[in-house]
Amino acid sequence: MSELRRILPNAITLGRLALALVFFVMMARLEPHDAEGPGAAWFAVGVFVVAALSDVLDGFLARRWNVVTGLGRVLDPAVDKILVIGGLIYLASEPLAPTSGVAPWMVVLVVGREFLVTSIRAVVESSGGRFGADWTGKSKMFLQCVAVPIALGQSAIEPLSESPQYRLLATSVIWAMVVVTALSVLPAIVRGRRALSTSGARR
Repeated sequence: MSELRRILPNAITLGRLALALVFFVMMARLEPHDAEGPGAAWFAVGVFVVAALSDVLDGFLARRWNVVTGLGRVLDPAVDKILVIGGLIYLASEPLAPTSGVAPWMVVLVVGREFLVTSIRAVVESSGGRFGADWTGKSKMFLQCVAVPIALGQSAIEPLSESPQYRLLATSVIWAMVVVTALSVLPAIVRGRRALSTSGARR
């Protein structure tokens, strides 16, 4: 039982990676307002939601059972980024781009933020400091996980795409995701400077 508890969180993370690949295959086949009906788009939304929710499960189990590993700390956020950024790239690309509400520059912003914060984390942790996710990073991830399926609904699922209320919701969520993603860089920079100052003072 103890061995199962040790490997299960990372197994769930790898399962999320497999779901991400399934999601990407579905996204590559979608068309806006597909004449065959919205079934494929709903299936893609379902796969994404299950994958995103599994992130909560593996983290909860790892902390509850006290089996957080170095591999898990690296693998879990990496898979999250693959899932979210991959989804945003498909939404900002043809044929979904004209109707999804996700622009290429938004994807560039998200990717740039992740590169910057990951670099800060690497420098801090290589200096002996700790740089776990804070509430701004978690809020950013939550909004990104909400924005992807909502934008997909706006692009490829009727009658959602025809509803003015839904389009307003989708636009609001996408822009909230962009703003929070951009603003989350600032506390990361501040935390990084503080952590480096503290680790430097200890030497």
